[in-house]
Amino acid sequence: MNKRASNRNAEKTLWEIVKPQFISVLKYAAMFLIALIYWEFLLRTQTGFEEMSFYFLLFLPAEAMFLAFLNGWLKRKWNRIATPVVMLLPFAFYVAQLVYYRIFGSMFSISMIGMGADAVENFGWALWDTIGDSVGWIFLCLLPVLAVAAFAYFAPKKYFKRYSPAMHFVTLLKTVLLWSLAVLMLIPFGTGDASPYAAYSSSNIDTDTASSRLGVLTNSVLEVYYSIFGSDAPSEDLGLTTPVPPEPLKPDTSPNTVTALNFNKLSSLTSDKGKQELCNYFAQVGGTNKNEYTGKLKDFNVIYICAESFCSYAIDPVVTPILYKMSQGGIVLNNYYNSFKNTTTNGEFAFMTGLWPDVSRDADTNSKSGSFTQSKDNYIPFALGNMFEKDNVKTYAYHNFRGYYYSRNETHPNLGYTTTRFMNGENGMRFTTSWPSSDLEMMEQSVDDYINNPRFHAYYMTFSGHGPYSDANPIAVRNLKTVKALLAGRSLPNNAVYYLAANYELEKAMDYLIKRLETAGKLNSTLIVLTGDHYPYYLNSNSLDALAGRDVGSNFEQYKSTCIMYAPGISTVKVDTPCCNVDILPTVLNLLGMEYDSRLLPGTDIFSSNDHYAMLYNKSFVTDKVKYNATNGKAEWQGSADLMSESDKQAYIDYYSSLSANRYNVSLKLMKEDFFRFAFDNIQQPVTDTSSLNSTGQPVN
Repeated sequence: MNKRASNRNAEKTLWEIVKPQFISVLKYAAMFLIALIYWEFLLRTQTGFEEMSFYFLLFLPAEAMFLAFLNGWLKRKWNRIATPVVMLLPFAFYVAQLVYYRIFGSMFSISMIGMGADAVENFGWALWDTIGDSVGWIFLCLLPVLAVAAFAYFAPKKYFKRYSPAMHFVTLLKTVLLWSLAVLMLIPFGTGDASPYAAYSSSNIDTDTASSRLGVLTNSVLEVYYSIFGSDAPSEDLGLTTPVPPEPLKPDTSPNTVTALNFNKLSSLTSDKGKQELCNYFAQVGGTNKNEYTGKLKDFNVIYICAESFCSYAIDPVVTPILYKMSQGGIVLNNYYNSFKNTTTNGEFAFMTGLWPDVSRDADTNSKSGSFTQSKDNYIPFALGNMFEKDNVKTYAYHNFRGYYYSRNETHPNLGYTTTRFMNGENGMRFTTSWPSSDLEMMEQSVDDYINNPRFHAYYMTFSGHGPYSDANPIAVRNLKTVKALLAGRSLPNNAVYYLAANYELEKAMDYLIKRLETAGKLNSTLIVLTGDHYPYYLNSNSLDALAGRDVGSNFEQYKSTCIMYAPGISTVKVDTPCCNVDILPTVLNLLGMEYDSRLLPGTDIFSSNDHYAMLYNKSFVTDKVKYNATNGKAEWQGSADLMSESDKQAYIDYYSSLSANRYNVSLKLMKEDFFRFAFDNIQQPVTDTSSLNSTGQPVN
C-alpha cells in the first residue's frame, strides 16, 4: 500500500504536490486581508474619512501574506489554536492605535516608545478611562478574532494543514514581491510632497499624514524600519533649495542679522558636510527687516507663558474676563495658528526656541522626549533666557509638575534660566493636587522671586488646563460651581463646561499676576506672552463646536487659536498677518530691540515686510491667499487669489511648500549639528562698514 502510494506521489507533477499548500497559504492570506481592511476602515470611523486615501489597499496584501507566513508551522490540531493567536497580533495593534487616538487625537508613533514608562505613570488614569469608554469599539475590533476562533473550532482539520519550510520561504518571498509591487504602483500617482510615494519614501513625514495616505499598519511598519535602519537619505543632504518667490521681495535695507556671522567664511572652517550645507543655505537666504516696531518694548520685562491645552475657546468675556481683556489689548494676532495637535514638548520647544521640533517618523527613538531633550546640550543663543542673561537680567522658569518630566530640569537651564522651580524636589513648589496641579498656586509661590527686581524675565509652563474635562479632573471640579454660575442661561456640553472650569484656574493665576505687577508698578513695563502648547485634544468635537458657535471641523479651523501679547504700556495693535508658534520668538526679540539673526530662525517677525504664513506640524500652511492641506494636496483659495491663473497658483503652492520643507529641515539640522555653537564659537569680527554688506546683510568677501 505504501509502495503504491509512493509511486502515485512520484507520478505527480511539482504543481500537484505544492498546490494544496499553495492554496492553504492563499486562504490564510485572504483571511488576514479581510481582517486588515476591516480594521483600517473601523479605525477611520474615529479619525475621520476626510483625509483618507485608498493607497493603503496596495500594501495590505503583503502584510496579509506575512501574517500567513506566521501560520502553518505546526500540526493541524495546533494550527487551529495558532491561527486565532496570530490574528490577535494585528488586533492588539489596532486596539492600541484606537485607544491612543481617543486619548491624544493622533496615531501612535513608534518613535514615542521611549516615553512608554512616563506615559503609563502619568496617563494611566486616562488609559483606563478611555478603555472603559471604548469597550464597544474594542468589541468591534475583536469580531475578526472571534470569527477566526469560531472557524478554527468548528471547521474540519483539513483547513489547518502544516506546510513545508520551503513553502514558508516562498510565502516570505511573496511578501517581499507584493510589497515591492505596491511601492512601484505608487509612482504613477506622482512623487511630489503630497503624493503617496512621498509618504512612503520620506523619513521626515509625520505619523498622522503618512497613516492617512498609506494606512496605519503600513506606516508603523515603515516607522519600525526607520527606527532600526534610519533614513536612507545622506545625513548631509537635506535637499535644501532657495525658493523663488512669486513676486520679488523688497530688499532688506536694515536686516535683523548678526553681521559678524559670515557664513561663507564659516563654511571654510569646517570639513563637516552637514555644517557646510547649513552655511551655504544661510549664505543665500535673507533676513527680516527692522521696522517701526523694532525696540518698541525696549527694556520691558517679559513673562512668557506656554499654557497647557489653551486655545481661543478658553477665553470668554464672562467666564474668563481677565484672559479676555488680555486678548484684546497690546498686540492682537487675528490670524494665529497653533501648529500642533498634541504632545506638549513639541509646542513648548517651538515657542521657546523659535525652531521646529522633529515630528517625523524618523525621530530619534533614543530620546524619551523628542527634540527638546535632544537639544539639552546644544547652544541655543536666541532663546529668551539666554538673551536676557546676556543682558545681565535674572531669569526664572517654572512648571507645576515634576522637573524630570520631558527633562525640563535639564533643558531649561540650557536655555538660560538660572532659577528653575518645579513640583517638589530642591527649591520645589508644593501643590494641593498633582494631576493636574494649580496654575494659581504656582503663581502664588513664584512671583515674589522676581517682582522686586529692576528688570526680569520669567517663563511658565502651566498645567491646570490639562484633560480630562470631566469629574476626573480635580482642578475642573474645584472651579465647576463658579463656572456654572457664570454660565447661567447658556447650554453647553459637560465636556465644554469642564474645559472652561479647568482653564478658570489659569484665569485666577493671570488675575493674581496682573494685580501683583500693578501693585509693584511693573505692569506698564511688562510684556506678557501667552499661548497654548497644542489644541485641546481632550475637548470633543461637539464641545468644540458648542464653544465656537459653529462647526469647527478637523482641519485648519481646529488649529486657529490665540497668542496673547499683552502690553498695557502701549496702544493696542491689531495684526492680520498669518502666523504660528515659531513666529512668536523673533517677533518678541524684534519688539525688545535685541540683536538676533533672523536668517537662523525659521519663524518670521510678524511686523516685517517679508513673506508671512502659518505652518502646521504636517507642513500644511495658511497664507493670505490660500489654505493648503499638505496631507491631500487640496487648496482653498481666498481673497485676491481669484485673479491668479492656474499656473500662478501652482507656482505659489510650490514656493510655500518648498519654504516649509526648508525651514523644517533646517531646524532639525541645526540641532543635529549643534550649529549655533559652531557659528558663534567661530564668529568673525563685527562688520562696521555697512557698505560691505550685500542686499541680504551678508558680509561681502
